[in-house]
Amino acid sequence: MGNLKTISFSISINAPREKIWEVLWQPKTYEKWTKVFMEGSHYQGDLKPGHTIDFLGKNGNGIRSLVERLVVNEQMVFSHQAELKEGVETTSSWKGAKEIYFLKQESETSVELQAVMDITLEMEEYFNEAFPKALRLIKQYSES
Repeated sequence: MGNLKTISFSISINAPREKIWEVLWQPKTYEKWTKVFMEGSHYQGDLKPGHTIDFLGKNGNGIRSLVERLVVNEQMVFSHQAELKEGVETTSSWKGAKEIYFLKQESETSVELQAVMDITLEMEEYFNEAFPKALRLIKQYSES
């Protein structure tokens, strides 16, 4: 594993965990909140434990990840395996990096969504700017 740093972001959402989970992982809404990171963002594969997912932009560039753990409406853990360039696997400084989503009930009406990720240092500024925007979109879609 290269020079990775762990960062985390969280937001409070006034919606049931089931609804937030759906916004996060249903392909249609997933594409809406992840376009903050990459236009045409989508995933291919089954979101099931032990399965491999390709997270791609419209150019076929992205990341291949293993679904390491999945607890419906509670937790999703991805372990990044390789970078994809135009759909082809390349070696990557992201190998072994984790991306984790937690949904924690804060009160009867409020849920905390927390995202924890290992990132390469040169991407830190980018994520610090983009991730809060993505979380605000997730909140907006979940509460509407």
